[in-house]
Amino acid sequence: MRTLAAALALSLLAASAFARNRSSSKNPRAGGYCAKSAVGTTTTDSKGNALECKADKRGRARWTKK
Repeated sequence: MRTLAAALALSLLAASAFARNRSSSKNPRAGGYCAKSAVGTTTTDSKGNALECKADKRGRARWTKK
């Protein structure tokens, strides 16, 4: 019973580590949302593309390629 509990605990730890690595991308990317306070600013993404934070058709702030 203890071995089953230990195996379950290790699998839960491994699953949370995989989920954390996949969703940890906080860098701006084209089409992604940006903060309303960042509207009008520019930055570069991981590939070196220039991105600008602009409001889309619905008024939501998004990163767009410049």
